Amino acid sequence: MRQSSSRRKPSPHTFRALTRAVSALGTTTALLALTTTGVQAAAPASPTGRGESDLALASVQADTAAEQQALAATGLDIIEADDKHAEVLLHSPDDQVALAAGGWTYRTESVDDDLAALDDARAAEAAAAAAGEKSTLPTGRVEYRDLDTINAELRALAKRYPKQVKLFRLPHTTLLGKTVYGVEVTGDVHEYAGKPEFLLTGVHHAREWPTAELTTEFITEAVTSYGTDDRFTHLMDSSRIVVVPVVNADGYDVSRSRINEMKRKNCRVTPGHVPTAADCEDPANANSGVDPNRNYGAFWGGPGSTTNLLASDHHGSAPYSEPEIENMRELVNAHQFTVAINAHTPDERLLRAPSSPLEPNPVEEDLYQSLAESLGSDLGGWPSGPWPEVYYNASGTAEEHAFYTSGTFAFTPELMPGFNGLLRFHPPYEYVADQYWGTGIYQGSSAREAFLHAWEMSTDRALHSVIKGKAPKNIELHITKDVTLKSSPTPVADGGTIPTDQHLESTIKVSDDGTFTWNVNPSVRQSQDASRLLQESWTISCLNPAGKVMHSEQVTVTRGASATVNMSECPGGPKRH
Repeated sequence: MRQSSSRRKPSPHTFRALTRAVSALGTTTALLALTTTGVQAAAPASPTGRGESDLALASVQADTAAEQQALAATGLDIIEADDKHAEVLLHSPDDQVALAAGGWTYRTESVDDDLAALDDARAAEAAAAAAGEKSTLPTGRVEYRDLDTINAELRALAKRYPKQVKLFRLPHTTLLGKTVYGVEVTGDVHEYAGKPEFLLTGVHHAREWPTAELTTEFITEAVTSYGTDDRFTHLMDSSRIVVVPVVNADGYDVSRSRINEMKRKNCRVTPGHVPTAADCEDPANANSGVDPNRNYGAFWGGPGSTTNLLASDHHGSAPYSEPEIENMRELVNAHQFTVAINAHTPDERLLRAPSSPLEPNPVEEDLYQSLAESLGSDLGGWPSGPWPEVYYNASGTAEEHAFYTSGTFAFTPELMPGFNGLLRFHPPYEYVADQYWGTGIYQGSSAREAFLHAWEMSTDRALHSVIKGKAPKNIELHITKDVTLKSSPTPVADGGTIPTDQHLESTIKVSDDGTFTWNVNPSVRQSQDASRLLQESWTISCLNPAGKVMHSEQVTVTRGASATVNMSECPGGPKRH
Protein backbone atom coordinates (compact mmCIF):
# COMPACT_ATOMS: atom_id res chain seq x y z
CA MET A 1 0.00 0.00 0.00
CA ARG A 2 1.24 3.47 -0.88
CA GLN A 3 1.75 6.25 1.58
CA SER A 4 2.34 9.90 0.75
CA SER A 5 5.52 11.24 2.30
CA SER A 6 3.70 14.45 3.21
CA ARG A 7 1.32 12.82 5.66
CA ARG A 8 1.20 10.09 8.25
CA LYS A 9 -0.74 6.94 7.45
CA PRO A 10 -3.83 6.67 9.69
CA SER A 11 -3.51 4.23 12.55
CA PRO A 12 -5.55 1.00 12.34
CA HIS A 13 -9.18 1.19 13.48
CA THR A 14 -11.85 -1.42 13.83
CA PHE A 15 -14.79 -1.10 11.50
CA ARG A 16 -17.15 -0.06 14.28
CA ALA A 17 -17.12 1.81 17.56
CA LEU A 18 -18.84 -0.92 19.60
CA THR A 19 -16.98 -4.18 19.02
CA ARG A 20 -18.06 -7.63 20.00
CA ALA A 21 -15.22 -9.55 21.64
CA VAL A 22 -14.25 -12.66 19.73
CA SER A 23 -14.04 -14.59 22.99
CA ALA A 24 -17.74 -14.03 23.51
CA LEU A 25 -18.44 -16.04 20.41
CA GLY A 26 -17.09 -19.10 22.15
CA THR A 27 -20.04 -19.09 24.54
CA THR A 28 -22.53 -19.53 21.71
CA THR A 29 -23.65 -23.14 21.63
CA ALA A 30 -24.03 -23.09 17.85
CA LEU A 31 -20.40 -22.00 17.38
CA LEU A 32 -17.79 -24.47 16.15
CA ALA A 33 -14.11 -23.92 15.42
CA LEU A 34 -13.35 -25.22 11.93
CA THR A 35 -10.28 -25.79 9.80
CA THR A 36 -9.80 -27.00 6.24
CA THR A 37 -10.64 -30.53 7.31
CA GLY A 38 -14.35 -29.88 7.65
CA VAL A 39 -17.22 -27.49 7.13
CA GLN A 40 -20.08 -26.84 9.50
CA ALA A 41 -23.55 -27.71 8.29
CA ALA A 42 -25.75 -24.85 7.17
CA ALA A 43 -27.41 -22.82 9.90
CA PRO A 44 -30.92 -23.92 10.86
CA ALA A 45 -33.83 -22.45 8.96
CA SER A 46 -34.70 -18.88 9.85
CA PRO A 47 -37.87 -18.55 11.92
CA THR A 48 -38.80 -15.45 9.91
CA GLY A 49 -39.51 -17.37 6.72
CA ARG A 50 -37.78 -14.74 4.60
CA GLY A 51 -35.74 -17.16 2.52
CA GLU A 52 -32.58 -16.54 4.56
CA SER A 53 -32.10 -19.99 6.03
CA ASP A 54 -28.56 -20.34 4.63
CA LEU A 55 -27.21 -17.19 6.26
CA ALA A 56 -24.49 -17.57 8.87
CA LEU A 57 -21.64 -15.51 10.29
CA ALA A 58 -18.03 -16.67 10.26
CA SER A 59 -15.18 -15.24 12.32
CA VAL A 60 -12.07 -15.87 10.21
CA GLN A 61 -8.53 -15.74 11.55
CA ALA A 62 -6.64 -13.17 9.48
CA ASP A 63 -4.08 -11.29 11.53
CA THR A 64 -1.67 -10.02 8.88
CA ALA A 65 -2.16 -7.54 6.08
CA ALA A 66 -1.35 -10.25 3.53
CA GLU A 67 -3.98 -12.58 5.00
CA GLN A 68 -6.58 -9.84 5.06
CA GLN A 69 -5.96 -8.96 1.41
CA ALA A 70 -6.05 -12.66 0.48
CA LEU A 71 -9.38 -13.05 2.27
CA ALA A 72 -10.75 -9.97 0.51
CA ALA A 73 -9.65 -11.47 -2.80
CA THR A 74 -11.97 -14.44 -2.28
CA GLY A 75 -14.94 -12.15 -2.94
CA LEU A 76 -16.72 -13.35 0.19
CA ASP A 77 -18.96 -10.87 1.98
CA ILE A 78 -16.56 -9.40 4.55
CA ILE A 79 -18.60 -7.21 6.86
CA GLU A 80 -15.97 -6.39 9.47
CA ALA A 81 -12.21 -6.69 9.90
CA ASP A 82 -9.59 -5.69 12.42
CA ASP A 83 -5.96 -6.66 12.93
CA LYS A 84 -6.85 -10.15 14.19
CA HIS A 85 -9.93 -11.43 12.45
CA ALA A 86 -12.56 -10.76 9.84
CA GLU A 87 -16.27 -11.35 10.13
CA VAL A 88 -17.75 -12.83 6.98
CA LEU A 89 -21.43 -13.13 6.13
CA LEU A 90 -21.98 -16.54 4.58
CA HIS A 91 -24.90 -16.57 2.16
CA SER A 92 -24.80 -20.24 1.21
CA PRO A 93 -23.02 -23.52 1.99
CA ASP A 94 -20.79 -22.77 -1.01
CA ASP A 95 -19.33 -19.82 0.91
CA GLN A 96 -18.32 -22.15 3.75
CA VAL A 97 -16.79 -24.52 1.22
CA ALA A 98 -14.76 -21.61 -0.16
CA LEU A 99 -13.42 -20.79 3.30
CA ALA A 100 -12.44 -24.37 3.96
CA ALA A 101 -10.89 -24.82 0.53
CA GLY A 102 -8.82 -21.68 1.03
CA GLY A 103 -7.17 -23.00 4.15
CA TRP A 104 -8.79 -20.52 6.52
CA THR A 105 -9.37 -21.20 10.20
CA TYR A 106 -12.79 -19.91 11.15
CA ARG A 107 -15.76 -20.19 13.46
CA THR A 108 -19.41 -19.93 12.51
CA GLU A 109 -22.57 -19.01 14.35
CA SER A 110 -26.27 -18.84 13.61
CA VAL A 111 -27.89 -15.53 12.72
CA ASP A 112 -31.32 -16.41 14.09
CA ASP A 113 -30.98 -13.97 16.99
CA ASP A 114 -29.96 -11.22 14.57
CA LEU A 115 -32.94 -11.88 12.31
CA ALA A 116 -35.23 -11.76 15.32
CA ALA A 117 -33.63 -8.46 16.40
CA LEU A 118 -34.29 -7.04 12.93
CA ASP A 119 -37.93 -8.10 13.22
CA ASP A 120 -38.19 -6.43 16.62
CA ALA A 121 -36.64 -3.19 15.35
CA ARG A 122 -39.01 -2.96 12.40
CA ALA A 123 -42.02 -3.71 14.61
CA ALA A 124 -41.01 -1.01 17.09
CA GLU A 125 -40.56 1.51 14.30
CA ALA A 126 -43.94 0.72 12.78
CA ALA A 127 -45.57 1.07 16.20
CA ALA A 128 -43.89 4.45 16.74
CA ALA A 129 -45.11 5.67 13.35
CA ALA A 130 -48.64 4.43 14.03
CA ALA A 131 -48.62 6.28 17.37
CA GLY A 132 -47.65 9.52 15.64
CA GLU A 133 -44.25 9.81 17.30
CA LYS A 134 -41.69 12.20 15.83
CA SER A 135 -37.90 12.09 15.68
CA THR A 136 -35.50 15.05 15.60
CA LEU A 137 -34.89 14.54 11.87
CA PRO A 138 -36.04 17.37 9.55
CA THR A 139 -39.11 15.34 8.52
CA GLY A 140 -39.69 13.81 11.96
CA ARG A 141 -39.65 10.28 10.55
CA VAL A 142 -39.35 7.31 12.89
CA GLU A 143 -39.11 4.41 10.42
CA TYR A 144 -37.23 3.53 7.23
CA ARG A 145 -38.81 4.62 3.96
CA ASP A 146 -39.60 2.16 1.21
CA LEU A 147 -38.80 2.97 -2.42
CA ASP A 148 -42.28 4.28 -3.23
CA THR A 149 -42.18 6.62 -0.24
CA ILE A 150 -38.81 8.07 -1.26
CA ASN A 151 -40.01 8.69 -4.81
CA ALA A 152 -43.24 10.22 -3.57
CA GLU A 153 -41.34 12.61 -1.30
CA LEU A 154 -39.10 13.72 -4.16
CA ARG A 155 -42.16 14.38 -6.33
CA ALA A 156 -43.81 16.31 -3.50
CA LEU A 157 -40.73 18.51 -3.01
CA ALA A 158 -40.65 19.36 -6.71
CA LYS A 159 -44.39 20.12 -6.72
CA ARG A 160 -44.30 22.28 -3.60
CA TYR A 161 -41.08 24.14 -4.49
CA PRO A 162 -41.10 24.30 -8.30
CA LYS A 163 -38.68 27.23 -8.48
CA GLN A 164 -36.01 25.48 -6.40
CA VAL A 165 -36.52 21.76 -7.14
CA LYS A 166 -36.50 19.88 -10.42
CA LEU A 167 -37.43 16.19 -10.36
CA PHE A 168 -35.72 14.13 -13.06
CA ARG A 169 -35.67 10.55 -14.23
CA LEU A 170 -32.36 8.93 -14.92
CA PRO A 171 -32.22 7.73 -18.53
CA HIS A 172 -32.24 3.95 -17.98
CA THR A 173 -34.78 1.89 -16.11
CA THR A 174 -33.48 -0.86 -13.86
CA LEU A 175 -33.35 -4.53 -14.86
CA LEU A 176 -36.83 -4.94 -13.36
CA GLY A 177 -38.14 -1.86 -15.15
CA LYS A 178 -38.08 0.61 -12.26
CA THR A 179 -37.50 4.30 -12.83
CA VAL A 180 -34.64 5.84 -10.86
CA TYR A 181 -35.35 9.38 -9.68
CA GLY A 182 -33.23 12.29 -8.58
CA VAL A 183 -33.63 15.99 -7.88
CA GLU A 184 -31.69 19.08 -8.87
CA VAL A 185 -31.89 21.88 -6.33
CA THR A 186 -30.77 25.52 -6.50
CA GLY A 187 -32.23 28.99 -5.97
CA ASP A 188 -33.71 29.10 -9.49
CA VAL A 189 -33.49 25.57 -10.79
CA HIS A 190 -34.65 26.33 -14.33
CA GLU A 191 -31.88 28.87 -14.99
CA TYR A 192 -28.69 27.13 -16.18
CA ALA A 193 -26.25 29.81 -15.11
CA GLY A 194 -23.05 27.81 -14.75
CA LYS A 195 -23.06 27.50 -10.96
CA PRO A 196 -20.69 25.06 -9.20
CA GLU A 197 -22.27 21.62 -8.75
CA PHE A 198 -22.27 18.99 -5.99
CA LEU A 199 -23.45 15.36 -6.26
CA LEU A 200 -24.90 13.33 -3.37
CA THR A 201 -25.99 9.70 -3.79
CA GLY A 202 -27.23 6.83 -1.64
CA VAL A 203 -27.87 3.08 -1.88
CA HIS A 204 -25.31 1.75 -4.29
CA HIS A 205 -25.54 -1.30 -2.02
CA ALA A 206 -29.08 -2.49 -1.40
CA ARG A 207 -28.93 -3.25 2.32
CA GLU A 208 -27.43 0.13 3.27
CA TRP A 209 -30.83 1.70 4.00
CA PRO A 210 -29.60 4.65 6.12
CA THR A 211 -27.96 6.21 3.07
CA ALA A 212 -31.39 6.77 1.49
CA GLU A 213 -32.62 8.26 4.74
CA LEU A 214 -29.70 10.61 5.29
CA THR A 215 -29.67 11.91 1.72
CA THR A 216 -33.46 12.38 1.60
CA GLU A 217 -33.51 14.14 4.96
CA PHE A 218 -30.64 16.39 3.89
CA ILE A 219 -32.17 17.58 0.65
CA THR A 220 -35.53 18.06 2.37
CA GLU A 221 -33.90 20.23 5.03
CA ALA A 222 -32.03 22.21 2.38
CA VAL A 223 -35.17 22.99 0.38
CA THR A 224 -37.42 23.75 3.33
CA SER A 225 -34.73 25.94 4.94
CA TYR A 226 -34.21 28.10 1.86
CA GLY A 227 -34.73 31.72 2.80
CA THR A 228 -34.59 31.10 6.55
CA ASP A 229 -31.26 29.32 7.15
CA ASP A 230 -28.31 31.44 6.00
CA ARG A 231 -26.03 28.52 5.20
CA PHE A 232 -28.50 26.60 3.05
CA THR A 233 -29.75 29.78 1.41
CA HIS A 234 -26.24 30.87 0.42
CA LEU A 235 -25.44 27.43 -1.01
CA MET A 236 -28.66 27.25 -3.01
CA ASP A 237 -28.16 30.74 -4.38
CA SER A 238 -24.53 30.16 -5.35
CA SER A 239 -24.49 26.52 -6.47
CA ARG A 240 -26.51 23.50 -7.57
CA ILE A 241 -26.88 20.17 -5.77
CA VAL A 242 -27.96 16.94 -7.49
CA VAL A 243 -29.26 14.12 -5.27
CA VAL A 244 -30.04 10.50 -6.16
CA PRO A 245 -31.15 8.82 -2.90
CA VAL A 246 -31.40 5.29 -4.36
CA VAL A 247 -29.00 4.30 -7.13
CA ASN A 248 -29.76 0.57 -6.89
CA ALA A 249 -33.56 0.66 -6.88
CA ASP A 250 -34.18 -3.06 -7.57
CA GLY A 251 -31.80 -4.25 -4.89
CA TYR A 252 -33.09 -1.74 -2.37
CA ASP A 253 -36.68 -2.77 -2.99
CA VAL A 254 -35.84 -6.45 -2.42
CA SER A 255 -33.85 -5.66 0.73
CA ARG A 256 -36.24 -3.08 2.16
CA SER A 257 -39.21 -5.38 1.48
CA ARG A 258 -37.25 -7.95 3.53
CA ILE A 259 -37.52 -10.57 0.82
CA ASN A 260 -33.73 -10.84 0.97
CA GLU A 261 -32.81 -8.31 3.62
CA MET A 262 -29.05 -8.81 3.36
CA LYS A 263 -28.94 -8.30 -0.40
CA ARG A 264 -25.94 -6.15 -1.39
CA LYS A 265 -25.93 -6.22 -5.19
CA ASN A 266 -28.40 -5.59 -8.00
CA CYS A 267 -30.84 -8.10 -9.50
CA ARG A 268 -28.68 -9.52 -12.30
CA VAL A 269 -28.87 -13.32 -12.10
CA THR A 270 -27.36 -14.41 -15.43
CA PRO A 271 -24.90 -12.21 -17.37
CA GLY A 272 -26.54 -10.66 -20.43
CA HIS A 273 -30.06 -11.72 -19.47
CA VAL A 274 -32.81 -9.55 -17.99
CA PRO A 275 -34.25 -11.19 -14.87
CA THR A 276 -37.83 -11.22 -13.70
CA ALA A 277 -38.88 -10.11 -10.22
CA ALA A 278 -39.40 -13.78 -9.39
CA ASP A 279 -35.82 -14.52 -10.45
CA CYS A 280 -34.46 -11.79 -8.19
CA GLU A 281 -36.61 -12.80 -5.22
CA ASP A 282 -35.88 -16.53 -5.52
CA PRO A 283 -33.94 -17.64 -2.40
CA ALA A 284 -31.73 -19.71 -4.69
CA ASN A 285 -30.52 -16.44 -6.25
CA ALA A 286 -30.10 -14.55 -2.99
CA ASN A 287 -26.37 -14.02 -3.51
CA SER A 288 -26.53 -13.38 -7.26
CA GLY A 289 -26.04 -9.97 -8.75
CA VAL A 290 -23.47 -7.37 -9.74
CA ASP A 291 -21.89 -5.06 -7.19
CA PRO A 292 -22.80 -1.62 -8.57
CA ASN A 293 -19.72 -0.09 -6.97
CA ARG A 294 -17.42 -2.37 -8.94
CA ASN A 295 -19.10 -1.81 -12.33
CA TYR A 296 -17.66 1.60 -13.27
CA GLY A 297 -15.17 1.64 -16.14
CA ALA A 298 -11.96 3.10 -14.73
CA PHE A 299 -9.79 0.18 -13.54
CA TRP A 300 -12.79 -2.16 -13.88
CA GLY A 301 -11.96 -5.81 -13.26
CA GLY A 302 -8.92 -5.20 -11.06
CA PRO A 303 -8.04 -6.05 -7.44
CA GLY A 304 -10.97 -5.94 -5.07
CA SER A 305 -13.43 -7.22 -7.66
CA THR A 306 -14.05 -10.62 -9.19
CA THR A 307 -15.59 -12.60 -12.04
CA ASN A 308 -17.29 -14.88 -9.48
CA LEU A 309 -21.01 -14.38 -10.08
CA LEU A 310 -21.85 -15.11 -6.43
CA ALA A 311 -19.10 -13.02 -4.85
CA SER A 312 -20.05 -9.86 -2.99
CA ASP A 313 -17.75 -7.79 -5.24
CA HIS A 314 -18.68 -9.33 -8.61
CA HIS A 315 -17.93 -6.63 -11.18
CA GLY A 316 -20.32 -7.68 -13.93
CA SER A 317 -19.67 -8.86 -17.47
CA ALA A 318 -18.25 -5.55 -18.74
CA PRO A 319 -17.68 -1.95 -17.64
CA TYR A 320 -21.02 -0.19 -17.21
CA SER A 321 -22.88 -3.41 -17.99
CA GLU A 322 -25.56 -2.55 -15.41
CA PRO A 323 -28.24 0.07 -16.06
CA GLU A 324 -27.83 1.51 -12.57
CA ILE A 325 -24.23 2.43 -13.30
CA GLU A 326 -24.88 3.47 -16.88
CA ASN A 327 -27.28 5.95 -15.25
CA MET A 328 -24.57 7.28 -12.97
CA ARG A 329 -22.06 7.43 -15.81
CA GLU A 330 -24.38 9.60 -17.90
CA LEU A 331 -25.33 11.78 -14.93
CA VAL A 332 -21.71 12.51 -13.97
CA ASN A 333 -20.72 13.10 -17.59
CA ALA A 334 -23.53 15.63 -18.08
CA HIS A 335 -22.60 17.81 -15.09
CA GLN A 336 -19.65 19.74 -13.74
CA PHE A 337 -19.47 18.21 -10.27
CA THR A 338 -16.59 19.65 -8.29
CA VAL A 339 -17.27 17.28 -5.37
CA ALA A 340 -19.28 14.06 -5.08
CA ILE A 341 -20.36 12.11 -2.01
CA ASN A 342 -21.44 8.48 -2.47
CA ALA A 343 -22.87 7.50 0.91
CA HIS A 344 -22.42 3.96 2.25
CA THR A 345 -22.65 2.11 5.58
CA PRO A 346 -21.30 0.95 8.09
CA ASP A 347 -17.52 0.95 8.46
CA GLU A 348 -16.37 4.26 10.00
CA ARG A 349 -14.19 5.46 7.14
CA LEU A 350 -13.97 8.39 4.71
CA LEU A 351 -12.60 7.02 1.45
CA ARG A 352 -11.16 8.59 -1.69
CA ALA A 353 -9.37 7.47 -4.85
CA PRO A 354 -7.14 5.64 -5.46
CA SER A 355 -9.23 2.61 -4.57
CA SER A 356 -7.08 0.13 -6.51
CA PRO A 357 -3.36 -0.59 -6.01
CA LEU A 358 -2.97 -0.33 -9.81
CA GLU A 359 -3.65 3.41 -9.76
CA PRO A 360 -0.90 6.03 -9.80
CA ASN A 361 -0.43 8.53 -7.00
CA PRO A 362 -2.59 11.51 -8.02
CA VAL A 363 -0.73 14.68 -8.96
CA GLU A 364 -3.13 16.54 -6.66
CA GLU A 365 -2.88 13.98 -3.88
CA ASP A 366 -2.04 16.44 -1.10
CA LEU A 367 -5.09 18.55 -1.94
CA TYR A 368 -7.34 15.51 -2.31
CA GLN A 369 -6.13 14.11 1.01
CA SER A 370 -6.59 17.39 2.84
CA LEU A 371 -10.22 17.48 1.68
CA ALA A 372 -10.72 13.87 2.82
CA GLU A 373 -9.28 14.58 6.25
CA SER A 374 -11.46 17.66 6.60
CA LEU A 375 -14.59 15.64 5.87
CA GLY A 376 -13.35 12.87 8.14
CA SER A 377 -13.09 15.45 10.91
CA ASP A 378 -16.77 16.30 10.42
CA LEU A 379 -17.46 12.63 11.05
CA GLY A 380 -15.58 12.55 14.33
CA GLY A 381 -12.02 12.09 13.12
CA TRP A 382 -12.64 8.89 11.18
CA PRO A 383 -9.75 7.33 9.22
CA SER A 384 -9.64 9.19 5.90
CA GLY A 385 -7.69 8.45 2.75
CA PRO A 386 -7.28 6.09 -0.20
CA TRP A 387 -9.20 2.84 -0.04
CA PRO A 388 -6.13 0.54 0.11
CA GLU A 389 -4.63 2.47 3.02
CA VAL A 390 -7.62 2.75 5.33
CA TYR A 391 -9.94 0.01 4.05
CA TYR A 392 -9.31 -2.56 1.30
CA ASN A 393 -8.74 -2.77 -2.46
CA ALA A 394 -11.60 -2.03 -4.83
CA SER A 395 -11.72 -1.52 -8.60
CA GLY A 396 -14.42 0.00 -10.78
CA THR A 397 -15.69 2.37 -8.08
CA ALA A 398 -17.68 5.60 -8.29
CA GLU A 399 -14.65 7.57 -7.11
CA GLU A 400 -12.51 6.23 -9.94
CA HIS A 401 -15.01 7.14 -12.65
CA ALA A 402 -15.58 10.68 -11.38
CA PHE A 403 -11.91 11.43 -10.71
CA TYR A 404 -10.40 10.06 -13.93
CA THR A 405 -13.17 11.34 -16.18
CA SER A 406 -13.83 14.79 -14.79
CA GLY A 407 -11.33 15.52 -12.04
CA THR A 408 -14.18 15.42 -9.52
CA PHE A 409 -13.07 15.04 -5.92
CA ALA A 410 -15.27 12.06 -5.00
CA PHE A 411 -15.60 10.45 -1.57
CA THR A 412 -17.30 7.52 0.14
CA PRO A 413 -18.27 8.01 3.79
CA GLU A 414 -18.98 4.69 5.53
CA LEU A 415 -21.72 5.84 7.92
CA MET A 416 -23.66 4.36 10.86
CA PRO A 417 -20.90 2.24 12.48
CA GLY A 418 -21.18 0.56 15.85
CA PHE A 419 -23.56 -2.38 15.44
CA ASN A 420 -23.05 -6.12 15.48
CA GLY A 421 -24.02 -8.89 13.10
CA LEU A 422 -26.79 -8.21 10.64
CA LEU A 423 -27.94 -5.01 12.36
CA ARG A 424 -24.84 -3.18 11.18
CA PHE A 425 -26.15 -2.28 7.71
CA HIS A 426 -29.42 -0.70 8.86
CA PRO A 427 -29.56 -0.35 12.64
CA PRO A 428 -32.70 0.63 14.56
CA TYR A 429 -34.03 3.82 13.01
CA GLU A 430 -33.60 5.94 16.12
CA TYR A 431 -29.85 6.04 15.43
CA VAL A 432 -30.31 7.60 11.97
CA ALA A 433 -31.07 10.90 13.70
CA ASP A 434 -27.93 10.54 15.83
CA GLN A 435 -25.78 10.11 12.71
CA TYR A 436 -27.54 12.95 10.91
CA TRP A 437 -26.98 15.51 13.65
CA GLY A 438 -23.86 14.08 15.31
CA THR A 439 -25.60 13.41 18.61
CA GLY A 440 -26.21 10.44 20.92
CA ILE A 441 -23.97 7.51 20.09
CA TYR A 442 -22.54 9.53 17.18
CA GLN A 443 -21.67 12.59 19.24
CA GLY A 444 -19.40 14.75 17.09
CA SER A 445 -19.94 12.63 13.97
CA SER A 446 -22.48 14.42 11.78
CA ALA A 447 -23.43 13.24 8.30
CA ARG A 448 -25.31 16.51 7.86
CA GLU A 449 -22.18 18.53 8.56
CA ALA A 450 -20.09 16.37 6.21
CA PHE A 451 -22.67 16.80 3.42
CA LEU A 452 -22.86 20.55 4.02
CA HIS A 453 -19.08 20.87 4.09
CA ALA A 454 -18.68 18.88 0.87
CA TRP A 455 -21.32 21.09 -0.78
CA GLU A 456 -19.42 24.16 0.37
CA MET A 457 -16.20 22.69 -1.02
CA SER A 458 -17.84 22.54 -4.44
CA THR A 459 -18.18 26.33 -4.42
CA ASP A 460 -14.49 26.92 -3.65
CA ARG A 461 -12.92 28.38 -6.79
CA ALA A 462 -9.59 26.84 -5.85
CA LEU A 463 -11.16 23.40 -6.40
CA HIS A 464 -12.55 23.91 -9.90
CA SER A 465 -12.01 26.18 -12.91
CA VAL A 466 -13.85 29.19 -14.27
CA ILE A 467 -14.48 30.14 -17.91
CA LYS A 468 -15.78 33.64 -18.61
CA GLY A 469 -16.77 35.30 -21.84
CA LYS A 470 -19.13 37.20 -24.07
CA ALA A 471 -21.84 35.82 -26.35
CA PRO A 472 -25.21 36.87 -27.76
CA LYS A 473 -27.62 37.22 -24.85
CA ASN A 474 -29.82 34.30 -23.83
CA ILE A 475 -28.27 31.76 -26.23
CA GLU A 476 -27.29 28.28 -25.08
CA LEU A 477 -23.63 27.26 -25.04
CA HIS A 478 -22.31 23.72 -24.86
CA ILE A 479 -19.07 22.56 -23.30
CA THR A 480 -17.80 19.15 -24.42
CA LYS A 481 -14.86 16.82 -24.16
CA ASP A 482 -14.37 13.22 -25.29
CA VAL A 483 -12.09 11.04 -23.20
CA THR A 484 -11.37 7.35 -22.94
CA LEU A 485 -11.13 5.40 -19.71
CA LYS A 486 -9.57 1.98 -19.53
CA SER A 487 -10.15 -0.99 -17.30
CA SER A 488 -7.54 -2.92 -15.38
CA PRO A 489 -5.77 -5.67 -17.31
CA THR A 490 -8.37 -8.43 -17.34
CA PRO A 491 -8.81 -11.99 -18.61
CA VAL A 492 -12.02 -10.75 -20.26
CA ALA A 493 -9.73 -8.89 -22.67
CA ASP A 494 -7.07 -11.64 -22.82
CA GLY A 495 -4.93 -9.76 -20.34
CA GLY A 496 -5.39 -6.38 -22.00
CA THR A 497 -7.55 -3.47 -20.96
CA ILE A 498 -11.06 -2.54 -22.06
CA PRO A 499 -11.48 1.05 -23.27
CA THR A 500 -14.73 2.92 -22.65
CA ASP A 501 -15.43 6.19 -24.43
CA GLN A 502 -16.86 9.01 -22.33
CA HIS A 503 -18.65 12.00 -23.84
CA LEU A 504 -18.77 14.91 -21.40
CA GLU A 505 -21.30 17.59 -22.26
CA SER A 506 -23.12 20.23 -20.27
CA THR A 507 -24.89 23.48 -21.11
CA ILE A 508 -25.31 27.05 -19.93
CA LYS A 509 -27.60 29.94 -20.85
CA VAL A 510 -25.94 33.30 -21.47
CA SER A 511 -27.29 36.11 -19.30
CA ASP A 512 -29.33 39.09 -20.46
CA ASP A 513 -26.23 41.29 -20.60
CA GLY A 514 -24.41 38.96 -23.01
CA THR A 515 -21.85 37.63 -20.54
CA PHE A 516 -21.32 34.29 -18.83
CA THR A 517 -19.29 32.89 -15.96
CA TRP A 518 -19.08 29.10 -16.05
CA ASN A 519 -17.79 27.08 -13.11
CA VAL A 520 -16.37 23.90 -14.66
CA ASN A 521 -14.01 21.09 -13.90
CA PRO A 522 -10.45 21.55 -15.14
CA SER A 523 -9.85 20.51 -18.73
CA VAL A 524 -6.55 18.86 -17.75
CA ARG A 525 -7.07 15.39 -16.33
CA GLN A 526 -5.29 12.85 -14.15
CA SER A 527 -3.64 10.07 -16.16
CA GLN A 528 -4.54 6.49 -15.32
CA ASP A 529 -0.98 5.44 -16.11
CA ALA A 530 1.30 7.82 -14.22
CA SER A 531 1.45 10.71 -11.78
CA ARG A 532 0.88 13.35 -14.43
CA LEU A 533 -1.91 15.51 -15.81
CA LEU A 534 -3.13 15.05 -19.38
CA GLN A 535 -3.13 18.41 -21.14
CA GLU A 536 -6.62 18.34 -22.62
CA SER A 537 -9.01 21.12 -23.62
CA TRP A 538 -12.70 21.86 -23.38
CA THR A 539 -14.60 22.74 -26.54
CA ILE A 540 -17.18 25.50 -26.08
CA SER A 541 -19.67 25.81 -28.93
CA CYS A 542 -23.03 27.14 -30.02
CA LEU A 543 -25.43 25.20 -32.24
CA ASN A 544 -28.13 26.08 -34.72
CA PRO A 545 -31.65 24.61 -34.37
CA ALA A 546 -30.58 21.58 -36.42
CA GLY A 547 -27.76 20.83 -34.00
CA LYS A 548 -24.95 21.98 -36.28
CA VAL A 549 -21.99 23.69 -34.60
CA MET A 550 -21.93 27.34 -35.67
CA HIS A 551 -18.88 28.47 -33.70
CA SER A 552 -16.50 26.83 -31.24
CA GLU A 553 -13.45 27.65 -29.15
CA GLN A 554 -10.86 25.40 -27.48
CA VAL A 555 -10.11 26.22 -23.85
CA THR A 556 -7.37 24.71 -21.68
CA VAL A 557 -7.78 25.50 -18.02
CA THR A 558 -6.28 24.06 -14.85
CA ARG A 559 -7.83 23.66 -11.43
CA GLY A 560 -8.17 26.97 -9.64
CA ALA A 561 -7.51 28.96 -12.82
CA SER A 562 -9.72 31.12 -15.02
CA ALA A 563 -9.91 31.52 -18.79
CA THR A 564 -11.69 34.00 -21.04
CA VAL A 565 -13.27 33.20 -24.41
CA ASN A 566 -15.16 35.29 -26.92
CA MET A 567 -18.27 33.60 -28.32
CA SER A 568 -19.62 36.75 -29.96
CA GLU A 569 -19.52 35.11 -33.37
CA CYS A 570 -22.36 32.80 -32.36
CA PRO A 571 -25.70 33.65 -33.98
CA GLY A 572 -28.38 35.15 -31.81
CA GLY A 573 -30.32 31.89 -31.50
CA PRO A 574 -31.51 29.37 -30.61
CA LYS A 575 -32.75 30.61 -27.28
CA ARG A 576 -33.75 28.46 -24.34
CA HIS A 577 -37.45 28.88 -23.53
